Amino acid sequence: MSGLANWVIQNRRNAIIAVAGFSLIPLMFWLAAAVLGLVVLRKGIQAGIPVLAWGALPAFVLWVAQGDATALIVLINIAILAQVLRQKISWAWVLFSAALLACGLSLIQPWLMADLLDMIAQLVLRVLDANGVEAMPSKEVIITQAVIAVSVLQAYIAVAALLLSRRWQAKLFNPGGLRQEFLTLRLPTVMALVLGAMVIVGESTTGSLEILARASAPALVVAGLAVVHGILAKTNFGMIGLVGFYLLGMVFGVIFTNLLIALAMIDSFVDIRARLQKNESN
Repeated sequence: MSGLANWVIQNRRNAIIAVAGFSLIPLMFWLAAAVLGLVVLRKGIQAGIPVLAWGALPAFVLWVAQGDATALIVLINIAILAQVLRQKISWAWVLFSAALLACGLSLIQPWLMADLLDMIAQLVLRVLDANGVEAMPSKEVIITQAVIAVSVLQAYIAVAALLLSRRWQAKLFNPGGLRQEFLTLRLPTVMALVLGAMVIVGESTTGSLEILARASAPALVVAGLAVVHGILAKTNFGMIGLVGFYLLGMVFGVIFTNLLIALAMIDSFVDIRARLQKNESN
């Protein structure tokens, strides 16, 4: 993929062709988003807007024709997140922005993809009915949950695509830069408190406010993973430690996720990796 990255960064026409082309291929819009993210990271939002405007035309047509705005939304999301990363040089800000984007998307999603959401709700009701489920949820409840799931998915697909964009940029211009950025990722205290409050409020309520927890939890989990990777990178456990860590995650599931969230919150106050490095120096 380095060849693709090198090709699209050469000029605007190549970038537009790549974004438009991958947007046309089913389930490949994430690669179109990664190309757009690379353009914004390298050249800024001013250079990215024309690429977005022309390259996203197939995604816009797909939305108008089929009612699915996912590709278009992911392209817009990554343009925003890439500019945030370019200006702030901070993945913490990217994760925080993604959580806010997911919350915002949940407000407009029923308008953007009304027909598709209605179709999803009807399909779910048919499946539940075919399986003899007695306590059938209402159509409105299903649509609400679908809105939450789709909004979070669209925001964090953009984050994943941005990781690929940054990997391309690092490989072309700054080898090893992305790894160091991830190992040192740490949420500022205020940011962690806001995300933590969103989780608590979202888990304590039902309905549309659940988006607060669903949108903020992934940001805290990623920050927690960065803490673990950073600690293991400073020890002799290396890859063996990471394999064991992820095996535990597969076994314990939700408990594991909650521990990562708690770890991210604690690290925002005490900076665990800095303290370990200080102890090693002493």
